[in-house]
Amino acid sequence: MKIAFSLFRFFPFGGLQRDMLAIGAELVSRGHDVTIFTRDWQGEMPADMTVQTLPNRAISNHAADARFARSVRSYWRGFDVCVGFNKMAGLDFYYAADGCIAATAGRGPKYWLPRYRTRLAMEESVFAPQAQTRILSISPPQKALYQQVYGTDDSRFVDLPPGIRRDRQMPADYPARRAAHRSALGLVEGARLLLFVGSGFRTKGLDRALVAAAAVMGKDDRFVVVGADRDGPYQRQAAAAGIAAQVMFVGGQDNIPEWLWAGDLLLHPAYAENTGTVLLEAAIAGMPVLTTSACGYAPYIHSSGMGSVIDAGEVSDQQLEDHARALLRVPRESWLPKARAFADHADIYSLVAHAADAILEDRP
Repeated sequence: MKIAFSLFRFFPFGGLQRDMLAIGAELVSRGHDVTIFTRDWQGEMPADMTVQTLPNRAISNHAADARFARSVRSYWRGFDVCVGFNKMAGLDFYYAADGCIAATAGRGPKYWLPRYRTRLAMEESVFAPQAQTRILSISPPQKALYQQVYGTDDSRFVDLPPGIRRDRQMPADYPARRAAHRSALGLVEGARLLLFVGSGFRTKGLDRALVAAAAVMGKDDRFVVVGADRDGPYQRQAAAAGIAAQVMFVGGQDNIPEWLWAGDLLLHPAYAENTGTVLLEAAIAGMPVLTTSACGYAPYIHSSGMGSVIDAGEVSDQQLEDHARALLRVPRESWLPKARAFADHADIYSLVAHAADAILEDRP
């Protein structure tokens, strides 16, 4: 079976991009051919899939995306099924990693600028009642929003569980791995390592995380930001808060498990987050999480007892500080039994297999 994937842009370390490659690899392992169409690819290309770039010139990103969405349809001829990882017309399946734009369109005049009108039109092409695209849904709150706004029939949704990689779990030699990574960072005995993991610093709340870090860190503690994004404004914020010497921006990393095992608290006070995969990765790695209810996966943190979830409408600097202090007061080893129980019993690993099953359903 020939399967076409379509994605506006690929860059390493993005959660959507990792999911796409994982689903593609699963389909390839089942004997199918996957071709990825994109207008821009950064980083290494997969050896087991074909990548075809379709660059175009436009005065803005949204115009380039719209032009790509129109042109790529001619390349889908001869494919058995087309899966989009961004919203565009003509898809058989859309992997719904992005939030509902229409649900926030009334918040101000900027939402009626050309880029938002373009994005809204592409969103409507997927979710309108008359559309035929099936939706691979990874966030129950976002599914509810889409249905509220567009009236999309429930039968078009395929509800997927999370798809956490099992290599985030604590290994048998966890204490040694933790100690080695902390030693490499130069952390002294008793120092605490706070983490922020993810690209998209603004929406994931790095500004809030820096406020919390500045309030709770001692002189030997460190705050490490793992992710690829523009860090200039946040470097300046750290300097203004007097913690520049304790904050490290390390960019995107391949060794995420090592960071999670080494850390003492994940700060993820997001303004908006469709899912929040890193919340679950941290939890099964044995590290407590401070997040907000804006994250689709925040209920897992609450139910597992692996951290604190602040109501998205009530986030304040004082709340962030209070919750961070409370979580850091709990001895690090006290989190480990909860983490192991969560890792062993929660249904948080099978997104990729379920997505592949849906794509292949009723197909030759």
